[in-house]
Amino acid sequence: MKVDNPVSREFLVSYPKDAARVLEQVPDDHVVALFNELPLPIGMPVFASMLPEKAAACYLKLSDSFAAKLVSTLPVISLARLYRLLQPEKQQGLLVSLSNKSRSELQRYLAYPTTSAGALLNPVVDILPESITVSDAIRRIEQAEHIVACDIYIVNDAHQLLGVIELGKLFIVNHDVILRDIMKRKTQSIPAHVIASTLLSHPGWKTHRRLPMVERNGTLIGTLDYNYLQETVGETGTAEMNDPMDNMLSLASLYWISLVQLLDSILGIARTDRGDKNEH
Repeated sequence: MKVDNPVSREFLVSYPKDAARVLEQVPDDHVVALFNELPLPIGMPVFASMLPEKAAACYLKLSDSFAAKLVSTLPVISLARLYRLLQPEKQQGLLVSLSNKSRSELQRYLAYPTTSAGALLNPVVDILPESITVSDAIRRIEQAEHIVACDIYIVNDAHQLLGVIELGKLFIVNHDVILRDIMKRKTQSIPAHVIASTLLSHPGWKTHRRLPMVERNGTLIGTLDYNYLQETVGETGTAEMNDPMDNMLSLASLYWISLVQLLDSILGIARTDRGDKNEH
């Protein structure tokens, strides 16, 4: 996709969300080269629409001048998604690029009371867009540089949580179907602003060790880990609930766990084979 190509420019301008889906599958260096040449009014809406992990990886490789201009124009909700995934020193660099007003808006958006679930947020989460096919989803998983979790959360173009899909299921269904058509819509999500101690009795812990966390408008901002919650707020309120692991260790769950481990091994071998071929 060349910047001087009229068709490419029109696509970027008219369909920034679709362009983001395309760029998410392109190597970071190529995406960065494109953004560094794009006029800011064209590049910003595309960047803001990209999934957080890809956006953060590309941000770290942008030229200093473009990165500073970009963050100064991003909507605060997109800026917050990016900020959460950066290391502390990079977060400081981002803040320096903002005006006092923008910095205050971002800090207000990120600030959660110390007693709230949001204060325990883990911003690293596996996400896929609702509009892609199973085949595209598998391709993205194979290209991931980290081990993908068993539960992958599905979001819309506004990054609002729509559903969840198990990793293993992707490999046994029709590869041409769209994720929104096969995802599980009941996600047992956690509101970021609720008091954390009240979540010890959340019914979602009966089947999961990790639950998605959302903002008031349904935007997925990360996850909450059961063990971390328990360590932070104590054991109060857990007497009447079963240990989540007791519920997970059903025959069906063991099947999925085994399948995911097998698939991870297969994907690891595939990556190794590709690496060996590239060396020859």
